[in-house]
Amino acid sequence: MATYADVVAAALSDAGIEYIFGVPGSLGSVELIEAARRRGIRYVLCSNEASAAVMAGTYGVLTNRPGVCSTGVGPGAAAAVLGVANSFLERAPCLVLTDRYSDEQFRRLQRQRLDQDQVYRPITKGSFKLAADSAAQTMRRALALAMEGRQGPVHVDLPYDVMQAGAEEGDFPAEASGQRYAGKTGSAHPGLEAAAAEIARAERPAVLVGLQVNRSGREAEEAFVSLAERLGAPVFASLAAKGILPESHPLAMGTFRGAASEMEILGKADLLILAGFDMVELFTPGHWNHPQPIVMLDEVAHIDDIVRPRVEVVADLADSLGALAGSVPPSVGWNSEDLDSYRAMRRAILFDKGNGLMPGAVVRIARECLPDGGIMTADAGSHKVLASDTWETRRPRGFLTSSGLGSMAVGLPAAIAAKLVEPATPVVCLTGDGGFLMRLGDLETASREGASIVVVVFNDGYLNLIKIKQDTRNFERVGTDFRASDYVAVARGLGFEAVRVDTEAALKEALENAFSSGGGWVIDAAIDPDGYIAAKDVRPE
Repeated sequence: MATYADVVAAALSDAGIEYIFGVPGSLGSVELIEAARRRGIRYVLCSNEASAAVMAGTYGVLTNRPGVCSTGVGPGAAAAVLGVANSFLERAPCLVLTDRYSDEQFRRLQRQRLDQDQVYRPITKGSFKLAADSAAQTMRRALALAMEGRQGPVHVDLPYDVMQAGAEEGDFPAEASGQRYAGKTGSAHPGLEAAAAEIARAERPAVLVGLQVNRSGREAEEAFVSLAERLGAPVFASLAAKGILPESHPLAMGTFRGAASEMEILGKADLLILAGFDMVELFTPGHWNHPQPIVMLDEVAHIDDIVRPRVEVVADLADSLGALAGSVPPSVGWNSEDLDSYRAMRRAILFDKGNGLMPGAVVRIARECLPDGGIMTADAGSHKVLASDTWETRRPRGFLTSSGLGSMAVGLPAAIAAKLVEPATPVVCLTGDGGFLMRLGDLETASREGASIVVVVFNDGYLNLIKIKQDTRNFERVGTDFRASDYVAVARGLGFEAVRVDTEAALKEALENAFSSGGGWVIDAAIDPDGYIAAKDVRPE
């Protein structure tokens, strides 16, 4: 007999979803797992619910369709909050499916009673409760909402009495249409003529590209590259947009994150073109210190009042970028030597000399060893700041991190999801020792699921960004240091090959062995704990 769990699974299958990442809880989880199995959807048991949510969001970013995570009631739903919040601020489309008691039980119970709707509303685009008379419609709406406009997580409570109830043929969703939810505009959009005129008047336009371009799909990414090359203008990318224009391209100036060095180019621009740039991508909250006029291209109207564009075009990005690429004139005021000089400065290793293995050297060697089509993930910490400046990203969605939330402990689950989505693609995770300790259980998940990722641990024994803040204020180092731990033994115990390195030569050899082997590796890189301090633009605030 078909149940409403089958209706939920059918909606996911029709949307092209291949995985559910989760930790099972009560009866609703059991029903969902079985229904998904019958539809060919693979359930990935995770070490914790937050990791499951990060994996679902990463799946959404890489596939441009919602990822799915599943939790139990109460504690399971609460434990996923970090990962869901990360997806919310990363604009990563996903569904959060939580078990729920029946309405009658919820009214009577106290133990494990948590109003999951209220928990998730602030960090999702919407929250729904499955009901027998509208199950298919609810799932279809949740899937659509995750993809509309600013993409993000959507929560659906699954009462297990509904999940177990019998369903009829008419309760199942109609065949999916495969539509995108941003309306097509063509070249007739009224704002495009004004945008083109503003760009034509500028001698030195500069471009900032943000996450909405890659959230809008390959067509938008390709249209952006065409526009950038047509303009011949310097391009800065947010962290999430790194690689849309490959950073080996002569127009790619690196990451935009508010560093003083960026003004060497942006200070000379007479127009800024913001393509799919989300204000959540500003590193200094609410801070915008660029007085130039702005042309803004996006699929969502900006209402935050941080940036006041002279022209704003709200339209399908593939269409608007493509239309402008076919009409705007090339810029005439930029000196190619100035752009080349800036690129050389940004690509240089920021701090590569000291006692022992330097963090900059770890980033450089990892980049040298990872094949061009590979994916790098990173969690928050000094190593991410360093990598954001120096890691040359050569493909769209090739640099995955927590940009909006800026969370530790996302690099490892993101790497696992990336490897499951693209099994033939080499994936390397750059993680701090603090983030690694938070997610050690994810190694077991990766090993069990055959996700052969390479993990490089920046092992300096500290929460380094906090240490830098304390040192800057002449405070004692309290609450920042870890005891020496045998990460190699732990990794091997969880199914990974592992090695500890403390020289550049040993690191290079380990990475080459790891990528050539095709297996899962942890490389414990013992770095100089003070190796970040002199790094340009790695600031305590």
